[in-house]
Amino acid sequence: MANDTLQSQELDLGLYTSKRGEVPFWDHPHAKGCKFLPKNYRPHVTIESVLSLYMKRKIDDTDLILLKVLGDAVCCNEDQLRRYLSSKISRSSVSKRLDKFRRYGLVERWKVRIKSEDEDEARKPPAPFVLGIAGYKLLKHYYNDEFFMDPNRWDHLGISAVQRYVAMNEIRCRLIEAKAAKAWKWNPSLTFYKNIRNPMGAAEIRTPRGNINFIMERLQMSQDFVGFMKSKLHQWTKVFEKQQNLLLDDMHELLPTVIISASTLSMGETLHTNVMLDTFPFNVWVTVEEDMESDGLENSFYRPEGKELKRIKLDFLSGSS
Repeated sequence: MANDTLQSQELDLGLYTSKRGEVPFWDHPHAKGCKFLPKNYRPHVTIESVLSLYMKRKIDDTDLILLKVLGDAVCCNEDQLRRYLSSKISRSSVSKRLDKFRRYGLVERWKVRIKSEDEDEARKPPAPFVLGIAGYKLLKHYYNDEFFMDPNRWDHLGISAVQRYVAMNEIRCRLIEAKAAKAWKWNPSLTFYKNIRNPMGAAEIRTPRGNINFIMERLQMSQDFVGFMKSKLHQWTKVFEKQQNLLLDDMHELLPTVIISASTLSMGETLHTNVMLDTFPFNVWVTVEEDMESDGLENSFYRPEGKELKRIKLDFLSGSS
């Protein structure tokens, strides 16, 4: 459990630091961010002008693949994009294409920093990207039955949503790299219960004992994460008691396991202390970002047992099975 110094920091600052006494970048409550436009910015804002880019071959089929991957990810950083596309496009080519896309307004790059850090010494992780107005219009034209985030919404959602999606995309990317994810859906609705709050994501996961559904949620230090998660879990319990499952639109009917992503173990422990994650009628596990970064996704999971979170290893997420 967290030591006295860590507990003091949490009380004084509202921060839940890692085992090394740090606050993970993609969950830092003092993060600031904005769209970072290129100097030669010439956005295409009508469907006619956007289509002309493709018809005149200023963007090609490989460009369209990259755009589609970004659209499907909603918001991810440049390193994650390179990994998603590693079997199709080189890392350097991804970066060059993103630079071109920014000029046309096909994508937007965010600059994210921590308020308390000097610019010269600030942590500078790979920049997040989202669809720009041109990219959104192009994808909605060719894939009009699919969801893509309207770029205008980021003005309202802000930096906390950027952090949230980048953090969840790290899990999504690692599941894909491990060849464990058969399907993924963002914000899926609970079947027959449209008034119930949706999970952030869901993944159909291959395991040695058959496929299961991971129902994914992400905690953030900048929110009342205990109240937020407690409310969702109690709503989902009511659904489970009627269905004996948590059925999701456009997902197979499989055994559900709720996966709660926390940036630090201290956050997960605080949640469990206040909510008692082992009292729900479905499995609830916690995956901890700091452990994922140091020991891999398969070693980042915890199962609630009594008053504690017990670390477990999921070999089927190692990518070697």
